Amino acid sequence: MKTQIKDLPKSQKEIEVEISAEKMEGYTQKALSEISKQIKVDGFRPGKTPADIVKQHIGEMGVCQEAGEIAIRETYPQVLKENNLEVIGSPEIAITKIAPGNPLEYKAVVTVLPEVKLPDYKKIKFKLEKVKIKDKQVDGELEKLRKQKAKFITTKEASQKGDRLEIDFDASLNGEKVENGGGKKHPLIIGESRFVPGFEDNLIGLKEGEEKEFSVVFPEKYQSEKLEGKKVDFRVKVCLVQKVELPKIDDEFAKSFGEFKDLESLKKDIKKWLEREAETKARGELREKIIGQVIKESEMDVPELLLEEELNLMMKELQNSVERTGIKFDDYLKKTKANKDEIRKGWHQNAENRVKFNLIIREINKLEKVEVDEKELEEQAEQMLKAYANNPDLAEKVNPEAVREYIRETMIKEKIFQILESASTNNA
Repeated sequence: MKTQIKDLPKSQKEIEVEISAEKMEGYTQKALSEISKQIKVDGFRPGKTPADIVKQHIGEMGVCQEAGEIAIRETYPQVLKENNLEVIGSPEIAITKIAPGNPLEYKAVVTVLPEVKLPDYKKIKFKLEKVKIKDKQVDGELEKLRKQKAKFITTKEASQKGDRLEIDFDASLNGEKVENGGGKKHPLIIGESRFVPGFEDNLIGLKEGEEKEFSVVFPEKYQSEKLEGKKVDFRVKVCLVQKVELPKIDDEFAKSFGEFKDLESLKKDIKKWLEREAETKARGELREKIIGQVIKESEMDVPELLLEEELNLMMKELQNSVERTGIKFDDYLKKTKANKDEIRKGWHQNAENRVKFNLIIREINKLEKVEVDEKELEEQAEQMLKAYANNPDLAEKVNPEAVREYIRETMIKEKIFQILESASTNNA
């Protein structure tokens, strides 16, 4: 068997294979045997039809075609193995020369995992930013906890800044109602600026049961293009006015959360939590910088096939995210006037970086020979499978081996990030 391999763009290769006439004779005999089992000829049992009768029945060229297909099925995997080709996706195979009693020639165009030339990733320098939590950050979290303990006291008095209201409202633009521009018994606290600037100010001084009509000019940049910079008319009815009574932040306040002896112990716990959050964020940012630098300095020819698969995955992620909110994906596209092709085009660079990231992780793993703790892997898999078991709809679709493989890949990525992070910070 003769083989010639030619490099093509986008990590593809063209493989030309020639199988000798002598070898093809063996495949022809196999073809005759297979065809004999499939055809019905009077006077002969299936599989017992003589070769010359088979040839008469389907023609010599028909036998030759069957022999060619058998030859390709058997030799193609052998060619890949002998040439160490890691093929992804399905090949495009075409017979280029075939005739009874002659050599068979065929051509296969395949996409392969590209060669990845890595930089010296252990010499990349980035510092892990030091985390310092300020007192005002702790005070901010205390204020959030304070609001959780707030008491609401209904009043017939006119509303003031800081009061909690429930309102019925609707909005109109040029006399036409704004889509999704209204609500019933909508809660808000005057002064928290959850609405368009100027809206809450118009509610000050209103009592329960009172109504008011007013206009607000929307910002020049707004989530709805139709409303950007426009004067929108509102009609509001106040259903409820409540005074917000906030507790004093002291030792008793801290004790109300059950596990703190005084305010100081609560503050220390908040500070530790904020430090953990900040450290996690800083480490995430460091890792993004490191892998971004590795991607920038690496050389590889990204296969179009992997790029398309990644774009499909990203589209599926968007669809799942939208549908989790209860909105149909097609309705979302209509509402946002989005086009799938335009979305994919905008994602192209991001998708390419995601493909490069996975190829880089794979290459570093080959070099570092990362191993995972099998016991830890099984423990995590068991926890995840138990969580799925509580959801009958998901439990039927879950493949335990796929779960284990996902966890293994996650653990390998984490170990590789630890290697990169350690090297980077030691160099900085």
